[in-house]
Amino acid sequence: MDHFRYYCSEDFVWDDLFRAWVLTPTAENKRVWSQWLRDHPEKSFTVRVAREAILALQCEEPRLTDRDMKERVKEILDQIP
Repeated sequence: MDHFRYYCSEDFVWDDLFRAWVLTPTAENKRVWSQWLRDHPEKSFTVRVAREAILALQCEEPRLTDRDMKERVKEILDQIP
């Protein structure tokens, strides 16, 4: 994880390990990132900005029931001449 010390916020946003920690935290990745931040306190602002960006961009797709899906498909098909 030594390469992370050279990261800017954008680098963190695109990093799979970092994104996993932000979006699907586990005991292990929490421990790893907490230790890394203790070792690199100068990166705390950069990490916070990246974390907030990832969370702000998370959008949940609307969940459609099977019935809703069938109705929408029918509506679309009915519009085809």
